[in-house]
Amino acid sequence: MKRKHILGVLCVVLASACYGITPILSNAALNGGLPAAFIARLFPHGGADFLIANASREMTNECVVLYSMGIASLLSLLNCLIGKKRLAVSGKQLVQLAAFGGGALAGTLLLITYAYLRIPAGMTIVLNFTYPVFVMLITLVSKKERITAVKFISPLLALAGIALISNASFGGSVNAVGVLIALLSGVVYAVYFIAGRESAYASLETPVSNFYITASACLWSLAAALILGRFCLPADGVMWIILFFEAFLGYVVGLRLLLAGIKLLGSVSASALNTLEPAFASLTSMAVFGEAMGLLKGCGVILVLAAAVVGILTLNREDSKTDSKA
Repeated sequence: MKRKHILGVLCVVLASACYGITPILSNAALNGGLPAAFIARLFPHGGADFLIANASREMTNECVVLYSMGIASLLSLLNCLIGKKRLAVSGKQLVQLAAFGGGALAGTLLLITYAYLRIPAGMTIVLNFTYPVFVMLITLVSKKERITAVKFISPLLALAGIALISNASFGGSVNAVGVLIALLSGVVYAVYFIAGRESAYASLETPVSNFYITASACLWSLAAALILGRFCLPADGVMWIILFFEAFLGYVVGLRLLLAGIKLLGSVSASALNTLEPAFASLTSMAVFGEAMGLLKGCGVILVLAAAVVGILTLNREDSKTDSKA
């Protein structure tokens, strides 16, 4: 394997690890800290009680997304200013950035945090990762493409995996509403993904589009918090630090590593390798929250990830055909 390929694999794996940690931070913000049992294992001699979950510090779903997106937008703006990126966009691009970019991203993140309250974080991220399947299905319907065997296999694998994950026999009952919410987050993220490829802002540089998308996602979340009467401020510095690192790992470090991996490996290999994200999310959830990974759940996770890989490879193949015709 060439050195650049090794570096590319390392970049994507580290990016997946960053994205796999962010669900833990989101949960910590929602719950006002980390589980006491995890802190006791991490700091056996004590001294870190300030990190333990406290009901008085709990935050609403809308405000967790609001502050993490607000911090992410400021970091993205700083990135643009340092890189001397041109921030000017057309009116059409601005509308689509706010609606399909920020709106869909805010919707995805809100649904994910709602699912966290009902099902384990690792399971939520795995189910959200059905989005490549939904992208493929939406593309098939909207463009009236011919259904091939490969395009049939991906949804079938996803359905089988979801059925196994949702089966109550692997260790306690599963909240069906939580599963549906997590799947719906995959549908909304599919809309966000398609818009990123085919909208008027697809030609913008990534740091620029990220700034507008995260800023508008912040505003959508603020509107939701105010309308629902669920606006709140972080209780202390610990909560601000948790929110900062959620934004920093996901939208600065993770994104930069993923883009570097795509540049070194190509989009097909990098996208397929990035399915490690839900695997990392499951592992970190097991470590922090003590989530169980029974045989059925493990098989279900593998099937969902296989469906995602098939979906990604199919989408990239279709993109290659389109590019060759252009």
